[in-house]
Amino acid sequence: MQTLEFGSITVDAISDGELALAVARMFPDLDVEAARRLGGIDEQDNALVPLTTFVIRAGGQVILVDTGIGPDFGSLAFLGAGRPVGLLPAALAAAGIEPAAVNAVVSTHLHADHIGWNVTDNAAGSRPLFPNARYIVTRVDWENRLTIAGEDTAKRCLDPIQESGQLTLVEDGYRVVAGVELLGTPGHTPGHASVLISDGGVGGVITGDAAHHPIEMEQPELLAAFDSDPAQSAASRRALVERVEAEGLIVMGGHFPPPTAGRVVRVEQKRRWQWLGA
Repeated sequence: MQTLEFGSITVDAISDGELALAVARMFPDLDVEAARRLGGIDEQDNALVPLTTFVIRAGGQVILVDTGIGPDFGSLAFLGAGRPVGLLPAALAAAGIEPAAVNAVVSTHLHADHIGWNVTDNAAGSRPLFPNARYIVTRVDWENRLTIAGEDTAKRCLDPIQESGQLTLVEDGYRVVAGVELLGTPGHTPGHASVLISDGGVGGVITGDAAHHPIEMEQPELLAAFDSDPAQSAASRRALVERVEAEGLIVMGGHFPPPTAGRVVRVEQKRRWQWLGA
């Protein structure tokens, strides 16, 4: 588990498992060698795609950003067969975090690999895994949830949080607690949001799927195959990279290979990704 500090705010990166996707499927126009130097690419040109969630501790609150893919691959089985998934509950327990202690669950967006542990199943059906949490979702993504998640996944992972009264619909810029707010980065989904963190003069951003691999921080115009609106996604990513560079933000990618976090720096007037600690 990796822990980062932003003043009084801490962020732990906690894994729900991993997918393996052909690089050509994710980025049809990418020179694979350009991405390979940044890690996470195997000898068969597959991207090993972590399913990373983030636990933020801020203002006496425990905030979970995204909940992974859940106990099985569900609707994404065709993408990642054979990889380990469903690790989040055990990983949270190992970090000393009980589900009842989570005060808020923030969904960067509503794709199946980011909402799978919103719920847990029993004989009576699905119920929220985090019983005391507000589930924070952008209004735009919620309104498009059936298209984004698919009807079956929406019924299992989203309907129960509405039925329990735990759903909180928000707009761009919503402040979760002091130092933690949403930043609209639409395009991957219509209401996609990244998460800004700032305290004590130190700042960071959890990208969600505004970027899937650090190569996109160097080349924000790259076509990403799973974006619902590629042009809008590229514009959001470009704006995000410009802000990251201008403000010196630490970037935490939910699908970035280990060590998960890094910065954008300039080398000979070109943007380059630098892993934290490198």
